[in-house]
Amino acid sequence: MNLDKLRQKLTGGEKGASKIGVNGAFSTFDLLYQLSYMSVIASAGVPRKHIFESCSQLDCSSSAYFRKVELTCKRLGYDYARSCSIVGASVDQEEIRGLLLRFSSSLVSGEPEAEFLAREAEAHANTYENEYGRKLEALRKWTDAYVSLILSSVLVVIIGLVSTMIWSIGTGFILGLVGVCLGTTTVGVWLIYLMSPREATVLHWAGSSKMRVMRLLKVLVPIAVVVCIILLIIGASPGWILLIGAALIFPVGFIAMSTDKKVTKKDVEVGPFLRSLGGVCSAIGTTVKEAVGRLDFNAINTLRPEVIRLHTRLVAGIRAKLCWQRFIDETGSELAKRSMTMFYDAIELGGEPEQAGYHTSLFATKIALLRAQRKTVTSPFRWLSITMHAAVVMLLIFITEVVTIFGGMIATAQQSMLGTTSGDLGSPTVSALGGFNFAGLEFMHSMALPLVLVFTVANALAPTIADGGSRWKFLYDLGITAGISGVGLIFIPGLAASMFSSI
Repeated sequence: MNLDKLRQKLTGGEKGASKIGVNGAFSTFDLLYQLSYMSVIASAGVPRKHIFESCSQLDCSSSAYFRKVELTCKRLGYDYARSCSIVGASVDQEEIRGLLLRFSSSLVSGEPEAEFLAREAEAHANTYENEYGRKLEALRKWTDAYVSLILSSVLVVIIGLVSTMIWSIGTGFILGLVGVCLGTTTVGVWLIYLMSPREATVLHWAGSSKMRVMRLLKVLVPIAVVVCIILLIIGASPGWILLIGAALIFPVGFIAMSTDKKVTKKDVEVGPFLRSLGGVCSAIGTTVKEAVGRLDFNAINTLRPEVIRLHTRLVAGIRAKLCWQRFIDETGSELAKRSMTMFYDAIELGGEPEQAGYHTSLFATKIALLRAQRKTVTSPFRWLSITMHAAVVMLLIFITEVVTIFGGMIATAQQSMLGTTSGDLGSPTVSALGGFNFAGLEFMHSMALPLVLVFTVANALAPTIADGGSRWKFLYDLGITAGISGVGLIFIPGLAASMFSSI
């Protein structure tokens, strides 16, 4: 293989290859973590080679670019400044290209890596905070717009339903109304997806006890699918199918939601814990192992059980790295994983504990505060979506049933009056009732169930996307919306029929 082909392979010359990292699409959250990690490691005074080797092994999308830099140095014999320039010039991602080219210039000028990385980490943290804030403002507006879109969709359907009783409407026009409703709902969910910040919040493996329980309960999901299919085959009522399916999947979603709330509370305490730990280490001049025992556990709220178990393991003589890894698993937090990794690696490399704890806590605290701001937008939206879903579905089912029953009564009256009143000039004629489009009414009634199913999925998906976190929280929202839809399909038709029982 010649030098040009080797260079192209190492630097990712294939089209679009530079956009993908180890975990999928590039993420600005990963880049912030990458820069924070590198700045903390560089502050320990380690050699340049060790900085690139350590950051290339991180479990985040941006580490793939630094892995290319490392491979370019080893296989092509370039120095790190030249490698950063070559890889940066071949990258399509603007943030990474600018970072690598600036890093190359800094290395050529002889600037210390620690100063450059600390400056870049601070600048990107401010950029990330501003970008996150803009997305939250846009998300706040689009969550309100989503509610308006859903209500408008239902209004369109109701107008079409009433219109079938006034004049003859073709099947194509009715399908058009239904299509507008489905398209509007889909666009609303898609806009929520575009405006929502993307970040990892929970570990992708089962670390904590609740996550292990959820992993065991995931078997309920395929069971729910099989049970619903069987009920559908034997001709069960759609309402009961939705209700039973919701009862089976809701426990998985409930555990996921409970785990997410617990992780959110722990994330808030990660920064203060690391800051205190680093301060104690420097104040008494001791190791991290002894400093953990000097902390006041009463000052720790949500993280207290995990910290106590960490101290117990360290005192028992278990290897420190295993103790910290188990501590991360028990928290179940991706933020704790990344923050603890930064802190532990910096201490292992001889860094100053106080400085490592301070810089690591800045990263953890900033992310936790931004996520707290996100919760102020998404939590009300979740319950607004569920409440709106209940109102929309109940109204749609009720009006559909009332109009259908009323139309059936008119059809019966028309048949009974046929030929009995046509000769009497003072009596109402059958033609007075001829404006009703009973065929279109029946077709519109058959479209009610698909619309209910679409609203059930959409109103569960939108708040889950907006809130972020574990994808299994979707089952929590879906269990609620499916339960509401099931109850409506079971009881609303009977309620509507009872209104005409005396006629």
